Amino acid sequence: MKTERQKLKEDSTRDLYWSRVYFISDDGLKKSKVLLCASFEYIQQLLKKDAFEEADFDSWLEKVVKKWIKLKDDIFNQDIHYDVYATTKEGEANGLDFLLEKAKS
Repeated sequence: MKTERQKLKEDSTRDLYWSRVYFISDDGLKKSKVLLCASFEYIQQLLKKDAFEEADFDSWLEKVVKKWIKLKDDIFNQDIHYDVYATTKEGEANGLDFLLEKAKS
């Protein structure tokens, strides 16, 4: 399985970080994407600091990608998957709403 990752982007209006990861079967016939986001608070707790650089996210993003790769071919059962990381239910709902908007664009 091949993966193509976009850079993690910050959306300051929603106070979160987000990205897209594309999964492509080895034969290139099946594709799926994961839209993912994490709240500032989640990342802050994860990294245990208040300011972040791009390199800070690499390890976390690698773990997220590995989680989805574990699904193997089952990942292709849906065109789009959503993965939200937040510290509260409200944060999860906010993140999902944001990703649903991004899926339309």
